Amino acid sequence: MAKDKQNLLYYFLASTLILAGVGGGGYFCCVSILMSVILLSVIVYILEKSGSFFIAYDINLAAVASLAAGYFLTSLWAVDSWMALTGGIKFLPVFLFFFLICQSLESREKLIRLLPLLGSLMTLFSFVMMQFTVFQMYVSVAGRLAGFFQYPNTYAIFMLVCMVTAVYMLDLKKIDWMCAVHIFAALAGIYLSGSRTVLVLAVFAILLILGSRRELLKYGIIGLGLIIALAVILALCGYGAGVFSRFVSMAQNSSTFWGRLLYARDALKMIVKYPLGMGYYGYYFVQQEWQTGVYSVVNVHNELIQLILDIGIAPAFLMYGAILRSVLSKTISERNRLILLLILLHSLFDYDFQFIVMYCVLLLFLELRNVQKVRISVLSKATAVAALLGAVWAFASVGLSDYFYIKGNPQKAVQSYDGNTMAKIELLKESGSAEEMAELADSILEVNRHVSVAYSAKARAAFSEGDVEAFIKYKLIAIQMAPYQYEEYTDYLDSLVYCTKLYLQADDMESAEFCVEQAEKIPKMLEEVGERTSSLGWRIKDRPKAALSQKDLERIEEMRSRIENE
Repeated sequence: MAKDKQNLLYYFLASTLILAGVGGGGYFCCVSILMSVILLSVIVYILEKSGSFFIAYDINLAAVASLAAGYFLTSLWAVDSWMALTGGIKFLPVFLFFFLICQSLESREKLIRLLPLLGSLMTLFSFVMMQFTVFQMYVSVAGRLAGFFQYPNTYAIFMLVCMVTAVYMLDLKKIDWMCAVHIFAALAGIYLSGSRTVLVLAVFAILLILGSRRELLKYGIIGLGLIIALAVILALCGYGAGVFSRFVSMAQNSSTFWGRLLYARDALKMIVKYPLGMGYYGYYFVQQEWQTGVYSVVNVHNELIQLILDIGIAPAFLMYGAILRSVLSKTISERNRLILLLILLHSLFDYDFQFIVMYCVLLLFLELRNVQKVRISVLSKATAVAALLGAVWAFASVGLSDYFYIKGNPQKAVQSYDGNTMAKIELLKESGSAEEMAELADSILEVNRHVSVAYSAKARAAFSEGDVEAFIKYKLIAIQMAPYQYEEYTDYLDSLVYCTKLYLQADDMESAEFCVEQAEKIPKMLEEVGERTSSLGWRIKDRPKAALSQKDLERIEEMRSRIENE
């Protein structure tokens, strides 16, 4: 590729990385679709202007291709096919970015050397924004610096990558102030993020670097002194949400640790039933039926398990196999091996790869082999143009729908893309009439039978229409699907008490007796919730309520006594 085209490619790839970083790290589908439009535009330009392109025929190609294709293919058997299609659109930039970095290895190295600067700027701007209440929600979470990713842990691992990259860029023949500033900014960011896992990985990385590069030992000692001084200064300035205070809290309360183990334990049971994956958001929808503790998470906080849950065992192992192959390669650089190892380890404790920018960073450090030149055919050009047009359509529908959803406008979200189940659930919660609730619930259940809120809405609609039998039927389904939703039990009891009162007033003893019998089953239902709760479920902060309050028990007894006294 000509020099001017290489420079153009670099600027486009850098712009895409910056877009993803500023746009929440590429977590939101609307941002990833915009990335696809940009990347596909570059690909169409390359195919139009060149007679050939380069591609690495290795395990990396197989991994990213199966990743992108997997999210689309699972829509054929997913828990929610339309949401699964959204996942395919979201992760398409991963393959496109891989294709483009194959075109110029020089551009890839320039992008790597750009990371410390991007990390420093993000830390600086987000730290300043954090001081103003109006901006805090965009760059921090519970007093922890989150950068533009809006998630402290992923921001922290990104800053660790920046730190390691800056260390290997150090020029020991002179005072390299720029690299020193980048390292200092990265350490400050990690501290302010309060990420305990990344702090441990940072110590691990520093020890490995000092062990392999003894000439850095004196700088490491100076750096350690600076870190301690930085921690003291930040603590005196009131930034107590840093690592030290979180380590103290970890010693006192390990709920987060046990919670991660609980998510993984329950998820492993799902894998046995869904070895081919459940599609994007499938885990979230099915989660309540399998969980053995009180929690509600979109991601399992382990990317290997998450990939298996989303697209199946084979693509997940292929992706992690590609990372391991590079880590274990004898020809990969020390820097790249260390960074890949850090990303790999952290991904097993969090959901880093839900942020597209982290996939892009990962691809920059993978070892590419067997890069071959391929002649461009008419079919290749036609495919690229069709994909670009498809991406534009996706941005105009799915992208806008996602944007409206995250901005709190579910009505416009559904109008833009009718397959946005999450937006429909929000509309369901806001709906006022029984007819509207029933219509929305049916619309959701038509494509996804695992939404307990939809069954609860159908129960409420049936109750408002006086159909007690249908109310009980749908309410029991909702409780069965989400057994840890304690409010469902109390709402069920309230409705049964009301129905019993009306039936007694109408001298309908048979119906009143039926309602009382249903109410008397509720304590046993809650007892079963306690029995299904795992030992891990009792260790986390949010523990299940496995019994009704004394007041509610007395209400059931009162219902029975009124029946017997009639």
